[in-house]
Amino acid sequence: MRQLIRNLTDATLSVSEILSLVFSYGSPQTQATRACVCKKWSEVALDQLWRDIEDIYPLLKLVIPLESFYDDYYDEDVFKHEETLVLLRDADWPRFRQYATRVKSITYNEKAVEVSPPSKEGIAFICLHHPYGNCLTPNVRTLRWTLSYGATITPMIPFMSQCMEELILESKLETTETRNLFLGLTHRTPTLKRLSIESEASPSEISSSLSRWISTCLGLENAHIPRRWQTSTVVTAFGSLPKLVEFGIQWSPTPDEYAGVGMDMEVVEGHFRSLRRLGWCSDIKEAEDLLHQTSCGLQGLALDCPGEPSAEEVAAFIATAAHRCPDLDSFCLNLTNLAEVVEPDEHAHLQVLALDLEVLRPLLACKRLRELRIHYPSPCILSNSDLEEMGAAWPNMEELVLCPDPNDLQVEQGTLISSLPHIATAFPQIRLLGLYFDEFGPPGPAGDLLPEIQFKCLQELDVGASPVPNGDTAVVGLYLASLFAAGTKPPIRAEASGARSNYFEGSLATEEWKEIERWVHQTMRVKEAFLCRLSGH
Repeated sequence: MRQLIRNLTDATLSVSEILSLVFSYGSPQTQATRACVCKKWSEVALDQLWRDIEDIYPLLKLVIPLESFYDDYYDEDVFKHEETLVLLRDADWPRFRQYATRVKSITYNEKAVEVSPPSKEGIAFICLHHPYGNCLTPNVRTLRWTLSYGATITPMIPFMSQCMEELILESKLETTETRNLFLGLTHRTPTLKRLSIESEASPSEISSSLSRWISTCLGLENAHIPRRWQTSTVVTAFGSLPKLVEFGIQWSPTPDEYAGVGMDMEVVEGHFRSLRRLGWCSDIKEAEDLLHQTSCGLQGLALDCPGEPSAEEVAAFIATAAHRCPDLDSFCLNLTNLAEVVEPDEHAHLQVLALDLEVLRPLLACKRLRELRIHYPSPCILSNSDLEEMGAAWPNMEELVLCPDPNDLQVEQGTLISSLPHIATAFPQIRLLGLYFDEFGPPGPAGDLLPEIQFKCLQELDVGASPVPNGDTAVVGLYLASLFAAGTKPPIRAEASGARSNYFEGSLATEEWKEIERWVHQTMRVKEAFLCRLSGH
């Protein structure tokens, strides 16, 4: 019998597809061990080991010493150029290619590596002597690259394959270097599908070069760019792409990002033909007007509004969004105040009304809604009957974040923590929950283990700026643990994620909620041990 099982196991693991699936799990150390077992295992294990690399140096060191990448290496002695050329001439390029072709994803962050960034000379020498074409990693699909101050784009170019589908750039380059970056990328990314850029470069200086590059990315489907870069020129360039499905911005907590440059988001007839998800920044009235210009096919909306919209304006925008986009599955609003437009003596007029179901009611018609995120100066107040009505309208809700970090100076109310069982019942698929809890609302009965009122899928609880209800960390911890199903230990986050920099006026009970999280996890271990013992009997 044992021999039969062994034969079946050997036969199963001899199938490359099954072996690849099994080897897709495991640490790099495990993959290295597997690679030493036999030739068949070695090929599959090495594919997994080199598939995603967090640094470029392990690959480059196969053909040239590490010190050859430093700028000062060549400044000290010009004759070291010849030494490097000799090393590259005698390098084992077939071995280099054997590993380089396995790489599918590269992540490079100059701040995360212990050595200096590669010099232009070192990279140039390798490219000139590389016998297999201009690209060092021809099968790379995803490239994540961080460019710090004073860096050069030269080291990045050789790692961009002609089949690259995703590019994630975080750039600290000056405006001139950023412009040169986009000019260098033109016609190099014909298969690009997903693009994400974070940069502080001036939009007026880079719009032309960025638009020129983007016009060559005809297969682009998903793009997120800095908020200030959505100028008329750039928006027109992205709008002309025939396959663009999602166009959004990188939300920023920094007030400087909202100064000086307006938002030129305009939907020209014939543009954005395939657009389904839109993220942009503007005054809420202008945003409402924009929705009247767009088609009804949008499935995702994300508005970053740095002004001071009233509850009435928010209600009007939500009503327009629900009417114009009935198929919404994602709806996100960041409506917190902007530090630059609020003076200390003006706080009195910021006492806006709390949001409630009447403001959100138009969205109940959007039956496909799976994600709802709203950040607002005041909390969102919901009763148990409101939660039941929302649950009936949105049976597939997975991410619900409602005003967890209000920056109203005198917040005195919020959602009762005792409403959590109703939320668990109304939204059985909820994965992310963000709420501002009432400071004086006591928890419900602790130790309630009824499965029907437990969170079975919750992966994160965002309490934002919530105080600890009734101030008792142990009681709150025990209560939360009673509402989490066995096998779930969602982390508790207490931070002002939607607030603008230098403006959040509330106090964060971060340490208290960390203590509650410790109570939750300790109680969950006891509960799971008890349930395991109970099931064993």
